Amino acid sequence: MGNNLTTSGLVRINRGRIVFFERPVEAQENKVDPDMEATGTSSSLMPFSEDGTRLPLHIEQLPNDLWIEIMTYLSFRDLQQLRLVSWRCRELVNRRYFTSKGKVIVTKENLIAMKAHIERGVSYLRFDDVELRDLTQSPELSQFLKMVGPEVKHMEVRHAPVFRNMDGKLPNLKILKIVTTSFLDDVNMTIDGINMKQFMHLTGFECDGVSLDAALKLLMLLQLRRVENKVRLRHLQFEYRRNNETALLQVLYDHAPTLECVDLFFSCSPGIETLRWCAAFKRMNNLRTLKLSGNCHLVLLDDILDAIPETSKLEHLDLTGMLSLTNEMLLCIADKWHKTLRSLDLMFCVQLDVRCVSALRKMNGCLESLTMAYCRALTGRGLVEGLTTQINYTLQELFLEDVCFIDEASMCTMLERLPNLRKLSLDNCRQATTDRTLSTIFRHQTLLRLLRIDHCIKVTDMGFIGFGNQPAPISRLRGLHELNVRGCRNLTDRLLKRALHLPELLDLTLDYCNRLEANGIAALSVNCPALEKLSVASCSLINDDAVGYIVVNLKRLRSLTISNCSILTLQAFKYIAKHGRNLRELIACSIDGLDQDAAQKILSRQLPELKHVTL
Repeated sequence: MGNNLTTSGLVRINRGRIVFFERPVEAQENKVDPDMEATGTSSSLMPFSEDGTRLPLHIEQLPNDLWIEIMTYLSFRDLQQLRLVSWRCRELVNRRYFTSKGKVIVTKENLIAMKAHIERGVSYLRFDDVELRDLTQSPELSQFLKMVGPEVKHMEVRHAPVFRNMDGKLPNLKILKIVTTSFLDDVNMTIDGINMKQFMHLTGFECDGVSLDAALKLLMLLQLRRVENKVRLRHLQFEYRRNNETALLQVLYDHAPTLECVDLFFSCSPGIETLRWCAAFKRMNNLRTLKLSGNCHLVLLDDILDAIPETSKLEHLDLTGMLSLTNEMLLCIADKWHKTLRSLDLMFCVQLDVRCVSALRKMNGCLESLTMAYCRALTGRGLVEGLTTQINYTLQELFLEDVCFIDEASMCTMLERLPNLRKLSLDNCRQATTDRTLSTIFRHQTLLRLLRIDHCIKVTDMGFIGFGNQPAPISRLRGLHELNVRGCRNLTDRLLKRALHLPELLDLTLDYCNRLEANGIAALSVNCPALEKLSVASCSLINDDAVGYIVVNLKRLRSLTISNCSILTLQAFKYIAKHGRNLRELIACSIDGLDQDAAQKILSRQLPELKHVTL
């Protein structure tokens, strides 16, 4: 295919279309076929036979600009697979436009190699987005950050108390995320280990608060006040505690005019006084995303939602766990933002019942994603009246986990009127999710990318193969990426042999499907060749041969879970060590009779690239 990356003419690529400009003078001699002029494709690219008929164009003959346009639709992992095809593909993928789609994850296993790679001076990696994971302070990390620091715009610190190494090395940092990081194990870390004032271009700060010292979190907040720091935050995620209330309110007030996303977790209930909260939220004219979770009491929740100005044009609202949310408050939300709200998460809002129908109906036409998981007082009829009195072309994501009182007829009616769903979760909706329901999904929801039906015990193989007078198999969902049938105990090998012909399926969960055997797994490994993540935990009939089929045939598999598969032996781990070259995560807990030390030795000796092993 060659390595020449020059293109015949100047080109501007917009997603979804290609616009060609005037060719250079030396290319003018190539005449353009009038039939192809509108698309900008030269007739010289189209081969002809001896009798003058046009031959089909081979993919290797496509110019680089068309290749790049096609590649813009690929995920980062797909791009990494593509770069292995040829030298030409490798050079195209290594362009900075595509390398920026990934995140560089630095761990204790790859830190030295990453540092050496940078020191060689030739790198196709971009370090705009970096994650430090499971690291401790070290001279090597300090040197690495000194080399790549000016390029870093987004930094995530996960299980890595290394702020002293970061000090003074990230002059252009815009977003800082601190995730489940503890300083308790690092005796050298002091309370002044992080200086927020050094990040002069900071626009986003996230701190989930897990394991962090309360005094350190308070210090970070104090440094974000406008009297201490001149940055203008657009994104803030933080944990509310009694000791940081004053500082948190001051930061919210100072940055309110620029804040676009606010995510607050209330680890304890605030006081009854809400005036300062209202004063801060009244200034948030640019707020687009709001998430409130934890112990936020009714008065504060009501006052915050009332204080946010209508000019904010709120698009995403997440009230997960707001036990105090009432039907009346939801109606006020709908009245205020029914023209702008695109995503609404009401998980565990247990006070909502059929009376919230009018609020849901008011948001139709704009709402694209709705989560009402564990709102157990909802009924099927109420959802039909609220979401689908007529065909709803807007809703694309619907999550109804554990909504127990939805009946089969209402569920089918609702799904028939939601033609553009991309994600659907019906976990534990046992009465509503049956073979008839699946037939309705497969007939009407052909755009689905994610389907979860955990513990829906009425489902059988026929629901996936084709049920009823007009059978619609799951194979109609050609673009399905994730399927979860955990705990659907009536499923057998027929599902894997006759139904799951899904060339784009990436993630499959079959946990607790105790009737699946090696023959079915063999068929699955052929019918779903793109699988990257597979879980067969607690499938009691899965044996060593089944594991062999998985690792031999599924070349793209990255994560495998075989926990509690009780008849597995060391032979399964030998198969994994020999054939699982792309595997990066293996979870194999609670396997009775397995010599865990021997299994670990086999993997560490023959498959050192397998970094995450849980036995």
